[in-house]
Amino acid sequence: MFHRLDQSLGGTEKWVASALLALTTALACIQVFNRYLLHFEIMGIGDLYVYTYVLCLYASLAYTTKVGGHTSVEVLENFFKRRSPIASRLHGLVMQVISLLILLVFLSPVTYTLRDAVRFPEWAILVPWFNVNWLVYAMFLSLCLSVYHMLRNLYLSLADSRREPE
Repeated sequence: MFHRLDQSLGGTEKWVASALLALTTALACIQVFNRYLLHFEIMGIGDLYVYTYVLCLYASLAYTTKVGGHTSVEVLENFFKRRSPIASRLHGLVMQVISLLILLVFLSPVTYTLRDAVRFPEWAILVPWFNVNWLVYAMFLSLCLSVYHMLRNLYLSLADSRREPE
C-alpha cells in the first residue's frame, strides 16, 4: 500500500514540478517577447511567472527529498565511502536524521504562517484572482511531503542496514 502511495506521490510531484517549470518558462518567454520585441508589456505576467516558479520550487523540493538528492554533503559522504562502508552508512543515517530534524523545526513556524494565511486571504495586485496565500499552502504541503519522504527514506535505510550486516 505504501509503495503504491509513494509511487503516486513521487509521480505527481515530478509532474507538477515539470508542468510548472514549463509554464514558468513559457510565461517568461512571452514576457520577453512582448516587452523587447513588441514593446508592449502585459501587466501581471511577471508576477504570475514568479508565483508559478515558487510553486515549482516547492514541488521540486518534495520530489528531490523523495529521491534523496541535495540533502547531504556529498564530498564528506564520498570520503566515508572510500574509508569504510559502515562509516558511510552511519554518515548517511546521521545526515537523514539531521535533515529531518531541520525540516521539523521549520514546520513549526510554517504551521503558524499557514494558520494566518487561512484566516486572512491576501490577493495579488496585478493578478487579482490569485490568492498569494496559495504560496503558503504550497510551502506547507511541500514541507509535509518532505517530512514524509525523509521518514520513508530513513526507514528504508534502517531496513537496508539491518539486511546487509558487515
